[in-house]
Amino acid sequence: MAEDVFPGIDFALPAQGKLDAAREIGRQCGTAWYAHDTEVLPPGFPNSVSTWSLRCRAAWREGLVNGWHAAKASAPLPAVAPLSKGMLVGYARVSTQEQATNLQLDALAKAGCTRVFSESASGAQRDRPELARALDYMRPGDALVVWKLDRLARSLKQLIETVESLEGKGIGFRSLTESIDTTTAGGKLTFHIFAALAEFERSMIRERTRAGLDAARARGRAGGRPRSLTEKDLEMAKTLLANPDITVDEVAARLSVAPATLYRYLPGGRGAIHAPGE
Repeated sequence: MAEDVFPGIDFALPAQGKLDAAREIGRQCGTAWYAHDTEVLPPGFPNSVSTWSLRCRAAWREGLVNGWHAAKASAPLPAVAPLSKGMLVGYARVSTQEQATNLQLDALAKAGCTRVFSESASGAQRDRPELARALDYMRPGDALVVWKLDRLARSLKQLIETVESLEGKGIGFRSLTESIDTTTAGGKLTFHIFAALAEFERSMIRERTRAGLDAARARGRAGGRPRSLTEKDLEMAKTLLANPDITVDEVAARLSVAPATLYRYLPGGRGAIHAPGE
């Protein structure tokens, strides 16, 4: 975003006044950004807020997310076939072969689904053949129906991505248990709120991570994963491996690491080690 979005802003305000002002500034920036990019929010913060407190920057980001999603929610929808006139296609999923989909199938049939696809698959499993078949079967104007939200996705991020993909194809989405229906204005608003909360959570995680790394550096510690093997460990490993009677597994066990870790630090393994004097 532009780096000159805060000229003349005086932050000589009470604490709550600062947060409200930062949030409102962020909201206006979010609205303006939507006119520039309707697909992706900008990451992080502009340089102009680098001197703000952590709480003020968090309030600005919250306002930015809310303003962007509010602009998106009020934008006219693309011209597609009316969703209410299409087919209702059901999708049922259970996590293991021992579970039955009868409860889901009954609910989907009662909801008026004319075709139902069902399968046994973990929520973490990306490859779901029956879901892919259902999506391939559907056309603009249809709506995908599930018994509960967790039948379609295992995380809020995955759920939002899936529903936005459906919306881009002109396909609606309904969840019977949570009474969510994106073919209605209320259902669309619900998912815009979900998306805003997910984006806000991601921004807070990034901010906390950045603050933690800055604090660690200030105390003289570098961020990132510590090395599994020190230089002293590597010298010991090389000395041991120079003895053909000692195996790589034995060396790894002595250093309390996996053999794969040892190979990562010593590409080529024993073949790259030369005994002293060779």
